[in-house]
Amino acid sequence: MMKPSLARSIFAYVAAIVLITVMSIGFSSYYISSNKLKEQTEQHLTEIVSNAVNHTDLYLKNYERAHLSLFTNSSVKKFLDDPPTGDYEYYQFTDNLMDNVINPLFIKSPEIMTVYLADYNDHWVYYENPALKPIVDPVPAFTMEELDKETDALGNMTIISNSVFKESNNQFITLARKIHGEVFNEFKGILAIEIKADEFATLWKGINLGPSGFFAIVDNDGRIVYHPDKQRIGTTVNKALMAKIEGNDLKSFKDSSFGEERMVVSSKSAYTGWNLMVSIPTADINRPLSSIRYSSFWVGGLTLLLALLLSYRFGRNITKPIQILKNGMRQTEKGNWVKIPQLQTKNELDELIQRYNLMVVSLSELMDTLYRTELSKKDAELERQKAELQSLQLQINPHFLYNTLENIIVYAVIQQSTEITEIVDAIATMFRYSVQTHIEETAIVNELKHVLNYMTIMKHRVGREFELDVRIPPEFFLKKTARLTLQPLIENIFQHGFADGIEEHHYIRLDAWMKDDDLIIVLEDNGVGMTPEHLASLNKQLSTNQLAEAKLHKGAGNSGGIGMMNVHRRIQLVFGEQYGLSIASELGVGTRIYIRFPNIGT
Repeated sequence: MMKPSLARSIFAYVAAIVLITVMSIGFSSYYISSNKLKEQTEQHLTEIVSNAVNHTDLYLKNYERAHLSLFTNSSVKKFLDDPPTGDYEYYQFTDNLMDNVINPLFIKSPEIMTVYLADYNDHWVYYENPALKPIVDPVPAFTMEELDKETDALGNMTIISNSVFKESNNQFITLARKIHGEVFNEFKGILAIEIKADEFATLWKGINLGPSGFFAIVDNDGRIVYHPDKQRIGTTVNKALMAKIEGNDLKSFKDSSFGEERMVVSSKSAYTGWNLMVSIPTADINRPLSSIRYSSFWVGGLTLLLALLLSYRFGRNITKPIQILKNGMRQTEKGNWVKIPQLQTKNELDELIQRYNLMVVSLSELMDTLYRTELSKKDAELERQKAELQSLQLQINPHFLYNTLENIIVYAVIQQSTEITEIVDAIATMFRYSVQTHIEETAIVNELKHVLNYMTIMKHRVGREFELDVRIPPEFFLKKTARLTLQPLIENIFQHGFADGIEEHHYIRLDAWMKDDDLIIVLEDNGVGMTPEHLASLNKQLSTNQLAEAKLHKGAGNSGGIGMMNVHRRIQLVFGEQYGLSIASELGVGTRIYIRFPNIGT
């Protein structure tokens, strides 16, 4: 019977772990939540600003097509080259221009408020959207020299955040450019179209910034081009805020220029040169933290209470299956292959028991087959069956399984259950792979997976990681090898090559190459090595092409020879007498095992 103190220890450890966790959450949740909330808010605002900049640029670029339709029109070019001189001719010309060119543009782009065309000889014509009528008796706010200076010298479209007319009661965005006449040798005038700044608000509908959050656009001079508060449009932001906007592209900063402290994220448009910013009060951002504080306290208390109630049952659920497995392994150690009853838990421990029972059945059937065919089969077939049985028995070493499960019990007491899952899953996978008695050949990659499961278990047995240096080229991974070849040899290195204990300088290296159209796998370690006498004895056994079982009672090669001899002979039984192991070793330096296989597989 398992000592009851183990369950009490599990109860105490679980309670201590949960209590420490709850206290840590209580002290750190506010700080962590505050930082995480700020990061999420900043990321959210950054994405909003980036999308808004892109949408604004695309919105303004659409008006380049309106410009193109105007400055390529022959009537517009005629106005620049040879404007009508008489009043009637001037009226007739501009009226035709309105009917044939401007009105279709207003119909196609109803957001356009005005169209302004002027040449360098002080001739100008102005058209307003008949559906909007924004200005009565317009008077230009710019002289031609000022407007010429504002626009791009190469004829590219220039964005001006003011109207070209003085009497405008609306905040306009002016899109202007220098244009040619019929001859492209010089610019003849300036074309400008205007849209209301309020149109930008339609781009950002559906984005929720809270009751006090807003978008704003600031040009290069610090003048506000757009703001939800129309009284701020056209005003200039202070120098401190402008410096932050210019120096923190897509990075958040705090500012109090608009009254209360706010988090601001801005980005400069490469197309317009404007700075689009989004602003949210920090009070709105911090408001959820108080609820996080209270919820952490109550959840932590309930979690502690629930953990105390469940820890006892948790201890029994862990220790009872392990005890059953340990007793089964003790019977296996004595040679009694007794099936263990299933737990019906549908977890890794239940799968491990299932694989163990399958192993017991397979071994029993294999032993019966060997007994029935002993008198009728040829010597080679009998030796093959014995090799398979010995391979399974050596791979599922009862001492190894017993010690491993003891480690699982210790981990259940002093650590969380993730280590138990890792160890049990590795053992179950090794069982599953080991009991596949109908498979003689397998790919190198499957052998490497089997080795990795073994190394997972060894990590917990020795108490630290041991990295295998695998240098096998990936193109060899699907080459054929005999099943259960690499893991017994690596286990042999841990038992005999590192007999004095595993040190930091120890290594195990796996490599492979082609030689004489055969595949050579090399397993190398820097362990204790072998004496010349022991090496000669072991190589002599390998050359006899017989299993190590015949030597067990003669004292020759008992230190690590049995596993290598069985691997060697099984390779020969699968692929032929010309394949198998050869060994090179030097005392105090290390050992190399050369494994030869035929070149089979892709």
